[in-house]
Parts: sequence; C-alpha cells; structure tokens
Amino acid sequence: GADGQSVSRVTLYKFEPAWGLPSFSPECICLEAYLRLFNVKFSEEACTSENASPTGTLPAVDLDGLAVDGYDPEGGSGNGGGEDGGEGGQGRGTAGDVRSIIDRLKEAGMDLDKGLSSPDASELEAYAALVDAALAPATAWALWGDDDRYADHTRAFFGQIFPFPLSRVFPWKLRRDALAKLSGAQNVRSETQALETVTKAYASLAAKLKGKDYFFGRPTQLDALVYSHLVFHAKSPVGRLMLEKTLAKFPALGQYVNKISAKHFADGPALLRDPGALPEIRLKRRKAKRKPPTKEELAFKKGRNTWLAVAGGITALYLASSVVELSTHEL
Repeated sequence: GADGQSVSRVTLYKFEPAWGLPSFSPECICLEAYLRLFNVKFSEEACTSENASPTGTLPAVDLDGLAVDGYDPEGGSGNGGGEDGGEGGQGRGTAGDVRSIIDRLKEAGMDLDKGLSSPDASELEAYAALVDAALAPATAWALWGDDDRYADHTRAFFGQIFPFPLSRVFPWKLRRDALAKLSGAQNVRSETQALETVTKAYASLAAKLKGKDYFFGRPTQLDALVYSHLVFHAKSPVGRLMLEKTLAKFPALGQYVNKISAKHFADGPALLRDPGALPEIRLKRRKAKRKPPTKEELAFKKGRNTWLAVAGGITALYLASSVVELSTHEL
C-alpha cells in the first residue's frame, strides 16, 4: 500500500550456523530462505542465545528498529516481545512462530505469495501442514531421537559454542523438550514411524514439484518452509545418517535443494535488492500491549556474553533440580 514508511534496513537474528548450513535451527533457515527468495538485502546477526535477539526469541527480524517475532500477547502475530525468553539453545522458534513472522513481513510488502490464485493458496496451506506433520518431526528425530547421533553430532555442536557444563546442560534441556513434543503433539514415537511418515511426504512433494524449480513455478512461502527441512535432511550429518537412503529415492528433491542453495544462498545477503529501493515494502508501526520487561530480562538481552556471566547460576539451578539425577551418559 502507499501508507507507511519505506524500509531501509532489514536485520535477521538467527541461531549460529552449523555443519555448513545457514543455522542450526530449521526455523531460522526458513526465515532466511524467505528473505533470500524475496531477494531483499538484509544483514544477519548469528546468536548463541535467543536472549541476544531484540525480541528474546529466535528467529527474529528487525525492520528499521522495529523488532518482529512470532509472539503477540493478544494472540496474533507480534512485533516484538517474547516475554518467555528461554534458557539458551536454538531459540523457541516454531513453525507457527515463523509463519507469524512471515505474515508480518507480508504486511510490510514482502509477500512471496502475492498473486496466487485461491486454489493455489489453499493448496499451499495443505502442503505447509504436511511440512509441519512430516518433515519437521523427521528433522527433530534426526537431531534428538537417536542416542549416538545426539552424542556424536548434536551435543558435539553445542560443545563448540558453549563452555562446559553449559555445553551439556543446554542440549540436554532441548532434547528433553523435543522428545516430549515428538511423543506428544507430533505423535511420533519411533524412528521407524518418522521414516514412514516422511517417505510419504517426500513422495507428495516430489509429485507436486514435477521438475519445476519451485513448487508453484515461482518462489513462494512453501519453498522456504520445505527447503529449511530438506536442506537439513540432505546436508547435516544427523540428517544424512537417518534420511540419506530415503531421500535418495526422490532425486528431484535433492536437485531442488541444490538449485535453491546455488541460486539463492551462494551470494552474501548484502548483494540482494536494497529494501529502500522497493516501493512495495512499507512499514506500518502499530502499538502492542506488553508487560514491561523485568530487570532480569533486560540483563539477559545484552548479548551472547551474558551466558558466560551467568553460567554458574544457571548450572547451579539445573544441578539443584532434575539434572543431578541424570547419569553422565544421559548428559
């Protein structure tokens, strides 16, 4: 629309890169893919903690100082906040949170889905639900479900960015939460079940792709959603160990990942289109009712070095609770 102000700066806050991927977090990869598919220039801040983000969550986007995340105290998509900030790790971003951020980017004029017919828009929603129901649980199982993969790769990654004992405590906490979600809301209780579900999803996605570079012939939100998991399945060590043989049965999907990577991720984000030169991008600032941050939350948001300062306190908190009951093998 013509109202609102132009946007001169877009900043993406994401969890640290891992294994040659843009981020350890598929949700962060998804949001970065959306920006790259829209071909808009952005700067990026890699964070070791969600508390280094201006919203207290990862991923997040800042548009000329207005922080955008998927949190809204009144139930919709938000423009900052995230009062729950967390205990580090890959952030609390979920597929729903990322789609809320994308909705806000659409409001600001960054709409990859603009012009889709009603049938295509409905079909996009159906495939997005398939991503949530099949691809996301497979990614989670690859990261957290198998003891050996977890110890050799997932936990080892945290050892590269956090000092001991945080390098053990944080992934243990994330694994506990991920396994609870898998067995609960995602209803996946075994690797066999995850593989059966994702195989059907691969077949459906390959049929939809039918040799095209993008699912709807041009970049849409669905490409960001699917790519964020497929690149994890194809390129991460945990993904390859679990899914390489299954994914190899659908070569069109592997080719799709390689094409998106080569076309949209080969260049640095600064080489994309300047947002200030895109008249369709307009920022509408709106007020949101929000609880004032506590002193502790304000302290946490000073950046990644915060973790080193509070390491002793956090470790003591966990060791005083259920962590002390775990064996060395479990941690």
